[in-house]
Amino acid sequence: MKVTVQIPALNEGKSIAQTVARIPRDCVDEILVIDGHSKDNTVEAARAAGCRVLSQPGKGFGDAQLHGFHNATGDVIIIMDADGSPDPQDIPRLLAKLNEGYDLVLGSRYLPGATTDDDTLIRYIGNKFFTFFTNLRFGMKLSDSLYFFAAARKDTLNSLNIKSRDFALCIEVPVRVHQLGKKIGEIVCHEGARYADKSRVNAFTDGFRILWQMLWW
Repeated sequence: MKVTVQIPALNEGKSIAQTVARIPRDCVDEILVIDGHSKDNTVEAARAAGCRVLSQPGKGFGDAQLHGFHNATGDVIIIMDADGSPDPQDIPRLLAKLNEGYDLVLGSRYLPGATTDDDTLIRYIGNKFFTFFTNLRFGMKLSDSLYFFAAARKDTLNSLNIKSRDFALCIEVPVRVHQLGKKIGEIVCHEGARYADKSRVNAFTDGFRILWQMLWW
């Protein structure tokens, strides 16, 4: 089973090399960076770290992820951020859970035993709201609907007919998996602090877009 770690990146030149260096290569065959038209040295740093780099065709987090889903060479895709907040040492546990028969495995910052160093009060409240609303509207049982550190088989991801081109993809993927009657699992994770710069997710504008799309679904 060939494994691709997929990392969307936009102006992450200060963190991409450190992020890649921590990925356990004994269980990962390809590291695929999807560059969102960075203006810094993200592409050069990623290639120097041994990554395969693609330029996304459009704009947005979801657009980058979908481009990766179609172009990854792995049978399984691990999705993680470039900023250093996901712990790559959790990758073997994502894969182990997937091999138990789950179709999508999500990392969670809020299961018992999980921790986060990168949350703010506003983001915490917003995540709790979106997780509650996702579970209520779609009949799911997630503990953390906005932390998209995940593992799934490539053919599963490409069968979902995802429409989101922005951060709403984080929720649309598990919703579509659930609607197809497939199994979703979660593992306990630790979210660290970003290596550099600030998050590009705006709690209010991105939150409103995600909510609107959820209502549309």
